[in-house]
Amino acid sequence: MLGESPFHAFPFLQRRGRVFGEGLVTGLPATLPTAEAIRAGSAPSASSSLSTDRVLIALRGDARERFEPLFDPSLLADTPWLWPDLSAEASWGGVLEEFAPTVVVTGWETPPVPARLAASPDFPLRYLCHLTGTVRTIVPRTLLERGVVVSNWGRQVAPAVAEHAILLLLMGVRNQPAWGAALADWPKNGYATLDLGIGSLRGRRVGLHGFGAVGREAVSMLRAFGATVSAYSAGVPSDHYAQYGVRECETLEELFSTSDAVIECEGLTEKSRGSVTEAVLRLLPRGAVFVNVARSAIADEAAFVRLARERDLRVALDVFDAEPLPAASPLRTMPGAILTPHIAGPTREGFAALFHTAMRNVRRFLDGAEVEGRVTLEAYDRAT
Repeated sequence: MLGESPFHAFPFLQRRGRVFGEGLVTGLPATLPTAEAIRAGSAPSASSSLSTDRVLIALRGDARERFEPLFDPSLLADTPWLWPDLSAEASWGGVLEEFAPTVVVTGWETPPVPARLAASPDFPLRYLCHLTGTVRTIVPRTLLERGVVVSNWGRQVAPAVAEHAILLLLMGVRNQPAWGAALADWPKNGYATLDLGIGSLRGRRVGLHGFGAVGREAVSMLRAFGATVSAYSAGVPSDHYAQYGVRECETLEELFSTSDAVIECEGLTEKSRGSVTEAVLRLLPRGAVFVNVARSAIADEAAFVRLARERDLRVALDVFDAEPLPAASPLRTMPGAILTPHIAGPTREGFAALFHTAMRNVRRFLDGAEVEGRVTLEAYDRAT
């Protein structure tokens, strides 16, 4: 059972207003419904406009620094809310128990919801709004099984990820790693385009392994460069490819054997894990480009160095088996390596949009409307 009073262990909850300097932000009215009233679903009296919901904003560290200046308390004007100092992770479970939130807003540094609370029928949480992508590191599956609504950034970042994939693809096709040496040797070499192996996307066959939001965003971008597009993703119906004018491949092997470049954008599942083996990579023609903006576990990372040396495979990666990428990783000295530090997600402008969307979702939930980017059990199981 949870404590009889949701506030007895936290005297700071008696204060009202915004106390940023002490790491606490509250929007608490003078009187509050008890945790028992929230769990029972009892409404406030007709003379009160106070919501029985309570919103806990559980952003800390870098996420708090980014989003605190964007917070507009007026969005929660009729709802008690709290933004506590979570620098001490040991206090996390206590805050959840004592404040008894019905809505929690989480970010990439929020601690996981304790399993004992997630499984407890006394824990009143009804909605968990996650700012970014995967929720599996924070949300136990039991919360979704209990019917708790969970949302994340949905498709918001798909355009940015697709854009980064095209950037990596262009860098590979135009052999960007060779530019530095050519620039240094420019007075001797003159016009070195042929020597550098610079290519073009126009007329090139580009395959997409994965046809979710990122893959679909990439299609129009690739068409703008005059590339022809094929795709393979297990379980995607044929009419979905036809809707986007993309050639459907029946197998992963067909995709790789008929492409000059492949963008890896598939979701990580038990079926896709390790599916891009060295044998599959060898189906690409010599000098092909392989881009990964999905999950490193889908492809054989150890094979990249061998194929870069043996078949001039141009490898462009934003994800790695070990992150941050170790200084001694052989990928760093791989011929023609194009490596970015897992930055294909939100842009500088995109981070602000994530927070505003999350807070709009909170408002929608409090008003009884559907939230955007809802995470289903199926999506949860596919996530990493």
